[in-house]
Amino acid sequence: MEFTTLTEEEYQRHAQNHPLANFLQTKEMARVRKMRGWGVEYVGVKENGEVIATALLARMKIRFGYYYDIDGGFLADFDNKELLSVFTNGLKQHLKSNGALYLTMTPNVVYQQRDWNGNVVGTPKREILNELTSLGFVHHGFEKGFSTASPRWVFVKELRGLDEKSLRKSYQKDAIYSVKKTAQFGITLRELPYEELDKFKQLTEHTAKRRSFQDKPLDYYQAVFKEFGEKAKFMVAEINFKDYIENLRKREEELQAKLDRIAQNLEKTPNSSKMLNQQREFEAQKATHEKRIEEAEEFRKESGDEDVLLAGALFIIGKQEVIYLFSGTYDKYKNFYAPYLIQDEMMKFTIENGIEKYNFYGIDGNFDGSDGVLKFKQSFTGVVEEKIGSFDLVIQPMKYKFYQMLRRIADRARG
Repeated sequence: MEFTTLTEEEYQRHAQNHPLANFLQTKEMARVRKMRGWGVEYVGVKENGEVIATALLARMKIRFGYYYDIDGGFLADFDNKELLSVFTNGLKQHLKSNGALYLTMTPNVVYQQRDWNGNVVGTPKREILNELTSLGFVHHGFEKGFSTASPRWVFVKELRGLDEKSLRKSYQKDAIYSVKKTAQFGITLRELPYEELDKFKQLTEHTAKRRSFQDKPLDYYQAVFKEFGEKAKFMVAEINFKDYIENLRKREEELQAKLDRIAQNLEKTPNSSKMLNQQREFEAQKATHEKRIEEAEEFRKESGDEDVLLAGALFIIGKQEVIYLFSGTYDKYKNFYAPYLIQDEMMKFTIENGIEKYNFYGIDGNFDGSDGVLKFKQSFTGVVEEKIGSFDLVIQPMKYKFYQMLRRIADRARG
């Protein structure tokens, strides 16, 4: 075995079919990072001339040297101690000769499986953690909290063996209800073209402010669109309030006709419990429709008769999985349940294309009811994967120590 640099073609041949393959370790993501100012290269390990492990290595100039990053890698057999040793030792020499200060690695390795409520159902992979530590990697710890970087906690759903009908049945009641309501509302879906990515950015920025996290800049979304091509889908849900109001009024008329018939029947049988129950039910439905019409009229005053964007999401399509990467919903339109329709449509897409895993991606790792994102994802049912987390590999210890001290001082100065 020997550590070596690789061509893009060598890297791609190995990476695209690896069991740990993910969008962060693709030639497309390498190009995205390059467009955004990162230096990128491919490294790996060969045995008898055959590539058996790879990594997309990105770098950025910082004080005292270079910061290196392997996000979603290595793509390697982490149970093979000899391979990990050769890869790590070769990588250390490579980084040292290229002026690296330190490297952060976030492997796409599941540390332990959990059920959808967070209960451990698998055996922790402590041997992998211990082996990486023995090779000089410093673990960041078993962190919790939402992250727009590589999340340590993800929610996934296996779609193997499901069709459209059984998929819908696999949801919890609130998701089934919400998807059905979107059909009644007349909500439509479409993919955004490149020219309309600013609409997606406005949506995610709104959501980021509400949830207090840092949104990606527009040039990131533009780069993803250009480099991933058909493998990236910017899906949005829209509604036309003019059409919506017309449908509500039509339904209101139907309810009033039913109430009129019930009133006639009650004149003949005023004590009919069945008729009285139906009357209460239809009156409640009519009141709900009247409230929705009033609300929709206000929305129509703001937006006119054009289609209005309610929610959107970015999906990355891979061979092994479809990833629900970023999303946004306008608060004032939350009662239209648009995100449920987007998820339902993309899971159907995943099944139709023979992809077995649907990755809802990040959750914060807290199962006490405080994570609203988790609750939404749980409504579609699935399981939790707790990833092994991030590691630092320090190449120049003295400079690194001084660099970290300066960072802490700068952080305190910023408050």
